[in-house]
Amino acid sequence: MSKRLENKITRWYGKGTPTRVWLAKHWHRYITYGCSMCWHECKGHQNSVRSTYSKGYGDINSPKGFAEIAEYAYDNYGESFKS
Repeated sequence: MSKRLENKITRWYGKGTPTRVWLAKHWHRYITYGCSMCWHECKGHQNSVRSTYSKGYGDINSPKGFAEIAEYAYDNYGESFKS
């Protein structure tokens, strides 16, 4: 367990295992479907600024550092998502 990442998760999202499982869920969606918001292969989402569709739902690393903590949570708390 990384104390640095645990502290970062607690600072950004609060304490508790459910928070870590929520982060793991988003990482699982991203590595499985290419989108952190979909439970199926993503066809793209509308970009409200440009009124166009783009593959995926933005950057998994937004806010900066989210990808690192989501991957960490998946590795340590995401047992239910691993087959």
